Amino acid sequence: MLKFMKIAVFVGTVAALSACTKNEASEQKRAEAPMEQMNKESSKAVTAQAVGVITAIDKKGNILTLEHEAIPAIKWPAMTMGFKVADPALLEGLTIGQHVEFELKAEGENYIIVAVKPKTA
Repeated sequence: MLKFMKIAVFVGTVAALSACTKNEASEQKRAEAPMEQMNKESSKAVTAQAVGVITAIDKKGNILTLEHEAIPAIKWPAMTMGFKVADPALLEGLTIGQHVEFELKAEGENYIIVAVKPKTA
């Protein structure tokens, strides 16, 4: 009887874990879907204007990280992400926490910052 109970508990545990794994996989697939859709739709625009707040500046890698608002021209939702800058001089004078207006240009499947300036009120 004890052996039967151990087998029953084992089978029940495997079934429960299997159900959890399937749910996690479907959740992960749903979470990735917006990014996949964003990449497919955004490739149509050549340039886009946007506004955001600087969260990091990497002068060695020429990357500006921004918490930007939605960008309708390329169908992107609001998010925080790092962008390569076309010219390292664009990073001069910028500070973390600064509100900026910036312009993105398509470069292959990626967008790079080609202009950035402090946002005017």
